[in-house]
Amino acid sequence: MSKAHKTAATTVNSLADGFSISARPTTEDYDPVRDEEWARAVSVPAGEVRLGDTVLATFPDWCRSPSGDRAGLHTPNPYWADPEPALTLCHCTACQQGGLGVDDGRRLIRLANGLPFDNCDVLEPSTYVLIAPYTCGCGCDTTLTDRASYDWTSAESVQHLMETGRPLRPGEALTPDH
Repeated sequence: MSKAHKTAATTVNSLADGFSISARPTTEDYDPVRDEEWARAVSVPAGEVRLGDTVLATFPDWCRSPSGDRAGLHTPNPYWADPEPALTLCHCTACQQGGLGVDDGRRLIRLANGLPFDNCDVLEPSTYVLIAPYTCGCGCDTTLTDRASYDWTSAESVQHLMETGRPLRPGEALTPDH
């Protein structure tokens, strides 16, 4: 069962029971999040995050509110997810701390590979995250598939990626007003 959760002037409409999140910090260390992203935000396991979803917060099992709920940790710079299995870990701080390891048989998901910051975002697939699911206003097919089914090189597709968080598929074209 999900619940609406008020965070200062913003409401997260679909936060799973047992989860809570504080008001987003407004210091210079945190980029603002648009109200429409908060309104679309849902909590899902990291293993269900799709290409282009905006990651807003994580809910690590060790982080609990006074009521016992899993408390959300705001992502200072929300980012477009580019999930992939973390088959190897790099030498960034995020990959090297926290006891993460691919050698111990755990399956890990890398939601970001060092961009827009210098560290990856590597989580266990069962760790919950708060995302604003991917949407696009240009009319393209937002049903996301595997990475190989996208055009990562043409100028039109790269433009679409920069504007929306998702490249185009081969044969997909931008409408004249985009």
